[in-house]
Amino acid sequence: MPSRADSPSRPVRAVAWIGFVVLVVLHLDFWRTRGSGIWFGWMPEDLAWRLGWIVLAIGYLFFFTAFVWREREGD
Repeated sequence: MPSRADSPSRPVRAVAWIGFVVLVVLHLDFWRTRGSGIWFGWMPEDLAWRLGWIVLAIGYLFFFTAFVWREREGD
């Protein structure tokens, strides 16, 4: 069982929660109008939006596993 000293600090937990809420809101994207434009000369706008969201989500996953979900192996 992890000790209290292994738990993330309060600012790290706050960033984790804020990041989670931002990802959920960006995933729902109810405010965004669906365009039929092309980005970078070849990519549909909606695909570019989803790929950007995925990159942001992967960055959040790395942050979360490095700073929030810290378990020592073997314990």
